[in-house]
Amino acid sequence: MDFRVATFNMENLFARPTAMMDGSGAKGQQAIDDHAELNGIISKETYSDHDKARLLELEKRYRFADLNPPSSALVQLNKVRGQLFRRTQAGVKSVVATGRSSWTGWFELKTDDVKWTATYNTGRVVAEVNADIIICVEIENRPTLQRFNEQVLGAEFHAEYPHAMLVDGNDQRGIDVGIMSRYPISGIRSHVDDRNPNGERTFSRDSPEYVIELGDDKRIVIIPNHFKSKRGGDSPVVKARRLAQASTASAIAKNALRVSPYVLLGGDLNDTPDSETLEPLFLDGFRDVQTHPSYPKDRPGTYDTGTAGNKIDYLILSEELRAELQATGIERRGSYHPNTWTPFDTVKTKADEASDHHLLWADFSL
Repeated sequence: MDFRVATFNMENLFARPTAMMDGSGAKGQQAIDDHAELNGIISKETYSDHDKARLLELEKRYRFADLNPPSSALVQLNKVRGQLFRRTQAGVKSVVATGRSSWTGWFELKTDDVKWTATYNTGRVVAEVNADIIICVEIENRPTLQRFNEQVLGAEFHAEYPHAMLVDGNDQRGIDVGIMSRYPISGIRSHVDDRNPNGERTFSRDSPEYVIELGDDKRIVIIPNHFKSKRGGDSPVVKARRLAQASTASAIAKNALRVSPYVLLGGDLNDTPDSETLEPLFLDGFRDVQTHPSYPKDRPGTYDTGTAGNKIDYLILSEELRAELQATGIERRGSYHPNTWTPFDTVKTKADEASDHHLLWADFSL
């Protein structure tokens, strides 16, 4: 039985937070940080004077309490019931909510449509590699994944998958992990509620387990992941979060060996193979496909220009699955770096590219 597995960070399919678009720079990162801080504050049972002062400080930046808040603001307030802010006729603003139970609403990042050419090229990359199972990273939600599956892969490339699944995770920005498969999915287990000792949710998105039936009484467990990013800095706190994610994901993968000897953990792990934060993933016989002789040596990276320091996407295999690995490779032509490699003829500018990431694939024969 021969089959191919791949992982691809698609950087959203149809809509993406404006703050995460290319060229957003420091202003975009500020919005991402502010968005996280704002939602952290409003989740509190009671708002302290310091919380209220901070909400008003950030309100000056985005003008949430204006009668007509600017539609261009990178962070926007979505209010359903009650009031968070009050604005007098004289223009004086205050926080009137006393805590989470006194109003209903949240802050969200403004989104923009992804250019159609980029979505088309994302489909072209997926169709070109033609994997039987593909881990999909940075997907808005399951309806979007299915829309891409039907209206892009199916309509444009005749490459639709019969099974597409995504379990919404912890990220409020709409960047989840999903899976598409030509084989039936017989089991799903989410880990969105796993927590670190300090009470923080372990996974930025999720670390779901998908049991996939290959036939002939053989199955494989696929564990998609997207670890904490270095975007905005790689502080000790960020590194500790990513290490906790790797440690828990490793435990999940080892436990999955009870279901099948064939276990694969893959996705965008946002760190390099020699990093301390990813060390727990390479214990007890688990190895990345980079250890196979067929893996590209000249440019081992999976992001940007593919240098070694940009190796951040993985297909990590259990020992028995690693023994069945036949070949592996990287599809880069959806990314626009014409001085380094020749992109697809439909990738003519940076705005056309499918993703800054490259699709990583592996072939097996059981």
